[in-house]
Amino acid sequence: MSDDEVPDELRLIPVENSADGTFTGVQAGTIHGGVQFDIDRTPKLVVLRATQAELEDVRRYFEPPGGYAAARRVLDARGVVVLTGPGTGRSYTSLRLLLDVGASQVAEVNRERALGTFDHLAVGTGYVWDVRESARSPFDRAEFERVTRLVKAVGCHLVIVLDSPVQAPPEAADHVVELSAPPAHEVSRAELRRRCPTGFDGPLRVLTEDLGLEDKASPEKAVRAAELAVLVHEGLDLREALTALREHVEQAVERHLANANRTELEFALSFAVALLENQPYDEVMARALLLDEALRRAGHEDGEPLRHRAFALSKKDLLAAVAATTTVRDHPDYPGLREETVHFTRQGWAGAVLRRLWREYPLAHDVLWQWMSERGMIARFTDAVQRAVITIVTEIPAHEPLQLVNSLAGRGAVAHQSLAASAVARLDERYGDLVSRTVEAWTEGTAYQQATAVWFSLNLSQARPLSEALRRLELIARSPKWTPRNAVVAAVLELVKSGEHRTRVLDAVVSWTANRRLAPVTLPLAMWITGYFPYALTTELAASHPEQLKVLATRAVTDPESRRAALECLMELSDEAHLKEASAKRLVHLARLLAPTFTWMGRRKAVLELCATIPEGRHTLYRAFRVAARVQEGSA
Repeated sequence: MSDDEVPDELRLIPVENSADGTFTGVQAGTIHGGVQFDIDRTPKLVVLRATQAELEDVRRYFEPPGGYAAARRVLDARGVVVLTGPGTGRSYTSLRLLLDVGASQVAEVNRERALGTFDHLAVGTGYVWDVRESARSPFDRAEFERVTRLVKAVGCHLVIVLDSPVQAPPEAADHVVELSAPPAHEVSRAELRRRCPTGFDGPLRVLTEDLGLEDKASPEKAVRAAELAVLVHEGLDLREALTALREHVEQAVERHLANANRTELEFALSFAVALLENQPYDEVMARALLLDEALRRAGHEDGEPLRHRAFALSKKDLLAAVAATTTVRDHPDYPGLREETVHFTRQGWAGAVLRRLWREYPLAHDVLWQWMSERGMIARFTDAVQRAVITIVTEIPAHEPLQLVNSLAGRGAVAHQSLAASAVARLDERYGDLVSRTVEAWTEGTAYQQATAVWFSLNLSQARPLSEALRRLELIARSPKWTPRNAVVAAVLELVKSGEHRTRVLDAVVSWTANRRLAPVTLPLAMWITGYFPYALTTELAASHPEQLKVLATRAVTDPESRRAALECLMELSDEAHLKEASAKRLVHLARLLAPTFTWMGRRKAVLELCATIPEGRHTLYRAFRVAARVQEGSA
């Protein structure tokens, strides 16, 4: 790929192979064939469903944290509650809250799914949207109000998990409950009851007399203490148990990985689970095998590395070697089927493994990075890869902390650019100056870096308002390169989807049409927004913003650089109107934008005004208006 080869998924500007590369208007069929704009790329809503065993455990062994009663009142009365409070057991609490308000099943919502796009919720289902380690404001007022109305209308419940109350918009304040950790010894006792249903007097003595659990320990540490108490009662050396309880997870991971006999496959699986914890086991294992092969190939200068013997290691042995296990649960997409998800046996292990392997094995960096930034990997596990990148940037010391992000920004695929953009957006709150300098450099950089700066502009927040995004888009629209131009078109069409921003965005596009330097971007935008090219929101925009769309529709059909494409579109729609209902509707829609009325005098006046600049379009316009009038009469 050259340094400005527009990827297939981003071909929104039609161009001919002309020397100057201007928007000269190719046939509509070429546009329809190359553009994949209207394909729904919204991530699926549900990624996990709680198992019956998990729900039964939380019914029988749950110890409520401080604030639980308030959270239940909010969820029961309002349908949506927002939980905050690190180290308080928010995941477990979410399950119990949903059960207590009558949920028949509990589903985990995709972190990558925007709150404002939730749909197809099921009556009686409880949903958990855990967006910890997210941007400062994972959702805005409009998104929150929409989902609250939706939850009430459907008859379901939603728990949102955040790091801090300030991440929620002020309008959600009445839904926010900050939890405090439950008593550590009560959590440990509950875990002993779960592990030893026939009696736990012996492990309880170990717990209370030997392990010395602190009263204010986190729920995770309290559960860990109960596990160790059982093991000591069964014969584990007490000193070893005390070491395991007191050591930080980072120390435990260091000790675990220090085994000199550990194989490349075990390292590969450890890294894969660290990156993709709680994802389907079969997919994680397939990815781990690819990483293992790449690691072994990198260590062999001559020839291919030897393949593993097919039955050398069982699944059970391999998972045990990396301190992981699996959970069988209902399939999130196919009722009646099941899937297995993989996770480490200890909470917090994934992050520690990721940090340890990246920090201590620099010779593996190239292979690990190629594996985790592979296009298919990013497309399938966007959020997981992004969180790994954020962890490396913020927690592994480096002179150039954004080296990985800049590597993504310099690639030609939209998936790579978009990941780089969203990663720096998440870093903006803590490292604002570094992010600002990086984005400004991208704005003036290569074609792909400029496109990345465009995707960054879609990450709006209080610190990154719409006005700043539109300023950056207008600046990049002046680029002579086709990739950033296409990206600007795509970004504007994305911004127009928001009712909150729609007026300002359309006004900006109308104002841009006065600048000839912006024509390669504004004219295609005019043709998408007004419906010369099929666009799902065109009818809605015409109803809510008719004046802006009339200006843009007229500009598209009268400007020398776009009129041929616009006229060819009208000609094609006129020809197909009696054959295709969709073509007839689009023709009537465009004709209404171009002609005030469909009377004979109204059509004649519109043609005369439009043909003052395009006399060669007279016949096409007359025919388009005449056919549109007939279609409208026939549907009356």
